[in-house]
Amino acid sequence: MKKIYKRIRVNKKLLKLSAEPQVQNRLSPQEFLMNEVTDTLPAGKVVGVYFNHYGGNMPAFADIGEPYIGEGNYPRNQYRMPFGYSHTDITLKDSRGHQLTEPTDIFDYEHKGGGYLDGFKILDFESKNEKITIAWETIGSMPICGEFIFAIEVDNCAC
Repeated sequence: MKKIYKRIRVNKKLLKLSAEPQVQNRLSPQEFLMNEVTDTLPAGKVVGVYFNHYGGNMPAFADIGEPYIGEGNYPRNQYRMPFGYSHTDITLKDSRGHQLTEPTDIFDYEHKGGGYLDGFKILDFESKNEKITIAWETIGSMPICGEFIFAIEVDNCAC
């Protein structure tokens, strides 16, 4: 058996904010705080997953809403969304909508150290090119931004 890895990115649009801070962005916070992403896992036995946070990329504030003319006739954004501490529940579902994991905090998906695979959140199910959905709900104002890495054992025999 050999191990392959599949990554699924979440909230990658937030990376563009830090790359282009001079651009005024109109964001819907709900899109980043509560959403889901679907992708296909390759065939094999899914043995684990962890979340790789793209830390340090977040702006202190993101501009939300339509601009209005403020004091001195300078355009100002109606809302400034502060990014701070939050609690994010993650749920993994298969293509039929069955839960593969109970909703649990994002910190449960952080790599725990030890050997590379030892630090993964343990999963144990067979994938036959299974579509998987990662759903998240954030309570607070700090959206998650990163990637989930799935470890999959596949047969290395070309029989």
